[in-house]
Amino acid sequence: MSGHVPNLQSESHVPAEQVRMILRHVQTLPTLAPVATKILAMQDESGVDLGSIARLVETDPVLSGRILGLCRRADKGVKEKITSVRRAVVLVGFGAVRSAVLGASAFTALGEKPESQAPESFDRTGFWRYCVCVACTAELLAAQNKSTLKVAPDEAFVAGLLHAIGKLVLDHVLPKAYLQVLALAKRECSPSSAIERRVLGLDYHNAGKALADHWQLPAALGEVMLLHATPAQDLPETDHKNLVALISGSAAFVRGLGLGWSGDFDSPPNIPLLLPGSNVRAPDMTEFGEKLLRALADRLAALGLSDAGPEAIAIESMKELARQNGELQRQVRDLSLAGPAGKDTSPAPAQSQEDPQINLNLDNASQTRAARCLLTVTSKTQLLAMRLHDSRDRAGALAIVEAARELESILQSSAANQTPDESLNSAA
Repeated sequence: MSGHVPNLQSESHVPAEQVRMILRHVQTLPTLAPVATKILAMQDESGVDLGSIARLVETDPVLSGRILGLCRRADKGVKEKITSVRRAVVLVGFGAVRSAVLGASAFTALGEKPESQAPESFDRTGFWRYCVCVACTAELLAAQNKSTLKVAPDEAFVAGLLHAIGKLVLDHVLPKAYLQVLALAKRECSPSSAIERRVLGLDYHNAGKALADHWQLPAALGEVMLLHATPAQDLPETDHKNLVALISGSAAFVRGLGLGWSGDFDSPPNIPLLLPGSNVRAPDMTEFGEKLLRALADRLAALGLSDAGPEAIAIESMKELARQNGELQRQVRDLSLAGPAGKDTSPAPAQSQEDPQINLNLDNASQTRAARCLLTVTSKTQLLAMRLHDSRDRAGALAIVEAARELESILQSSAANQTPDESLNSAA
């Protein structure tokens, strides 16, 4: 799949030269740390000179600390403080150390915000929190379902950490244009990939795959970056199909938790089974939550993203879901009050200065946008209600459900004033 570029002519009028320009710019992105490149070339523990690896890692104190922190494995119950790479290999194995080196190096290479970038553009801290949570979820699920998934937990962790890194790639290459992509995705309650293809000519999946080729990452990681949002039943039969499906399910689960910022604004997909025909289900927070939050707190601290404990992270996630709900509710009310024939008159984002071909003047009927917003807010409302129910705050859960019903009645009363043709168009 190297160099894979999809046929996007039906989705975008962006010139092919722009797509090639974006892919060429990927070659200018920062490279992985030398220690990561060296360790990636090692396939197993035999013949590995742990002393030289330890000396390499320890020349960079920041990278060293991140690697050792990422080596904590919830499924192995590692409580002992890991203070050296040698000790890490003994406790968690070479594979976990190798994955931690790759994850820490990738975070170091693309984790920092470029100095020239506007502060309001891309929420890097929120994005990495989301990716770390996907990584922890995938790692725990891989450990709990070893016989069915046949995915190593350390491989699942690094795949989850890097699965959506193509968004950072697009933000690095075209920061002004990508800010507009995100604004439009939020306005339309859409996944970012659909807007990326429409505006830029390719999406973050292909940008991530290009980065994987640039960094010479294992084939499994490139495949995850390219295919992780593909429905499991549509995945090609490859050696890494289970890993891709695992990351897809983990990402959908995490988006519903309000942990971090994914850069997508549609309703999280419902993935009851990670693999068709299997009994590997998406996790339930009642059984899964404590272990996930504990692992997440450890890994966020290792990367310097948060020093909050598990309980504080849980509270933060519920507040974030409530904030998203409030924002969507206001949007639905505004659109409904515009009237059944009202068009959205909010200005489209300014055209990118980087490429005059980019055009974001994409109007939608206000009722169609209201319906999309309502679908998203209803999904988030149900997730928040379940979280509150799990916390035994049933009164709070009922209040959230009542708020969703009120929004639905607003939309229905507005739709009742439409002509049959207008109503049909809105439903479409």
